[in-house]
Amino acid sequence: MVDTPADRNQHTNIGVHEGNTTVTPDQAVSSGLKVWADIGVKIGQSVDKVAESNRSVAAQLQHNTPVFYSQAASGTFVSGTLMLVLGTPDQGTYWEVTSVAVGGTDYTVAAAGSAGLYVSAFANAATLEMSVLADYANTLPNVGFYGTRQLLVNDQESLVLVIDNGTAGQVYVANAQMSVFNVTATMGRTATVA
Repeated sequence: MVDTPADRNQHTNIGVHEGNTTVTPDQAVSSGLKVWADIGVKIGQSVDKVAESNRSVAAQLQHNTPVFYSQAASGTFVSGTLMLVLGTPDQGTYWEVTSVAVGGTDYTVAAAGSAGLYVSAFANAATLEMSVLADYANTLPNVGFYGTRQLLVNDQESLVLVIDNGTAGQVYVANAQMSVFNVTATMGRTATVA
């Protein structure tokens, strides 16, 4: 038996794994375009995911960033006590009070009396007692400053300042500075101590 080059290729299986097909230029261009199209789609999907992630982070930042707020109240002392209601947080928010000031119409105006600062679910004189007292001032004018998580007012509660032993006919003014937080800003990790 004579061994020919064709016989040798059969015995060594040359070309079996490489495939004996030829690629035309049109097929090569089509295959290259498909690869570039696939890469373009994947890049586009990645850009869309990044954009959505950025939108989500921005929305969380807006939702979780506190808003700075101030509130003032005034009234004329008649007799007994004068109650100045400084407000209540909106539903789903709470206040972190940073300062409260109380006195006459200005810090230079002498104002007789003392003041108690209360955080209560009921803003009436009958319910304002030691269990809801947050701070007090023996003399007026007075300014109280509060640190982080020191004086909180939840929704359904009011910040109330009561003036005792005032001068009849005198105008008293109080103001409060606070940060307003969304209750979900801490992802449910808020604690209220009764």
